[in-house]
Amino acid sequence: MSKHWVKIYSTTQLHKAEIVRAVLEDHDITTTEMNKMDSMHIHLTVGEIEVFSSPDDAIKATHLITKHDL
Repeated sequence: MSKHWVKIYSTTQLHKAEIVRAVLEDHDITTTEMNKMDSMHIHLTVGEIEVFSSPDDAIKATHLITKHDL
């Protein structure tokens, strides 16, 4: 992961991370995610999925996440 990305959201539920990414990309915010879930024990929800954006978009992204109650 590049140091030029800022973590703006994390969750243990993949579908929530995908919704956040879709909303942000609808607002022209480029995102990437890092899935730290343990694939062998996904039913245990060990780890998180983290969503990142560029530092320039981090404030706007955080505002949109809050605004849409994500």
